[in-house]
Amino acid sequence: MFFSIKHGHIKHSHINLRKKRLRRKAIKGLQITRETDYAIRTILYLAGREFYTAKAEDISRDMQIPKSFLIKILKQLEKAGLLKLKRGVSGGVSLKKKPEDITLYDVIVAMEKTVALNRCVINKNACGFVNHCPVHPVWFKVRERLIQALKDINFSGLLTQGVA
Repeated sequence: MFFSIKHGHIKHSHINLRKKRLRRKAIKGLQITRETDYAIRTILYLAGREFYTAKAEDISRDMQIPKSFLIKILKQLEKAGLLKLKRGVSGGVSLKKKPEDITLYDVIVAMEKTVALNRCVINKNACGFVNHCPVHPVWFKVRERLIQALKDINFSGLLTQGVA
């Protein structure tokens, strides 16, 4: 599939590739889950409206997150201490911390529970090669660097960089 612009409209054309095969290839690699992506979008939305209580319907519509899925995500982010949820007519969702005090690491761990590139990094018993695997220590180093990089990126910084 490729895209072309004609008369100001984006048009996509199909090349003789099967969609199913493309979708399968698209999900390979190191990726965060859709749930975590939506959680990051939610925090970005609220960080851009500091000291503001948003309605779940507004977040759902503006960030293109299915509302039923968003409700589950909001509960997880509240449990992690990142959001305040107030029920009722005058209720809504707001940040529990300032945007500069919330990092990408915080959101990813709230949703994924851990950051790891390989199962042996989480549980040494998951792999029988840990004691003599030359790659095992590399996974630990890469994981530590990744964690530090995620901790260095806060939502205030994302907003001021114009990324959000």
